[in-house]
Amino acid sequence: MVGERGRAEAGPVLVGWAVPGDRVAPARLGAADARRVAGFAAARREEFLAGRALLAQLLTDRFGEGERVDTAPCPRCGGEHGPVLVASGSAFASVAYTEGLVVAAVVSNRHALRVGVDAEAATADPARDADLGRLLGVRPGRALRRWTEVEAVLKATGRGLRTDPDQVRVNAGTARVDGTAETYLLARVRGPAGYEISVAWQPRT
Repeated sequence: MVGERGRAEAGPVLVGWAVPGDRVAPARLGAADARRVAGFAAARREEFLAGRALLAQLLTDRFGEGERVDTAPCPRCGGEHGPVLVASGSAFASVAYTEGLVVAAVVSNRHALRVGVDAEAATADPARDADLGRLLGVRPGRALRRWTEVEAVLKATGRGLRTDPDQVRVNAGTARVDGTAETYLLARVRGPAGYEISVAWQPRT
């Protein structure tokens, strides 16, 4: 179990992490978030509120009071399960949940056009690593880290796993998705022991 909150910088992106149930600030829920959380089971509600509270704290730390987040409509169906939306439009944000940890990332729209973060518990699982290695074309010992990189990119696109992971091309700290022109920058986040965390952002040029 992670015992404390943390922060890290990845280029222009501020990344933070916390344990579900560890409210770092009052969760400020938008209308869509309030409707969503009302239907969650207790454990899911706890991690969701921890994620929103963490996002609120990161936005306050970076931009001052007043920023609010909500859930954007799904780009495919319009449902209330799309990416994180910063209401003012002054920043972009992303959140990830994994066993025992919530991770969030924020970046100013002056520096980036999109951001995505992913985290995975680095538990020993040779079968998982072998499967991911085959899918992503890397050796098993590198597979979990590559998976977080790919997931971070796909979250930054706003489409998530509606895009096949094998369409993401990673090379020397950058990534692209087949059939698209955008280039994303990638960084490994030095977070708590026992987790792999990656963040991807599309730089503003």
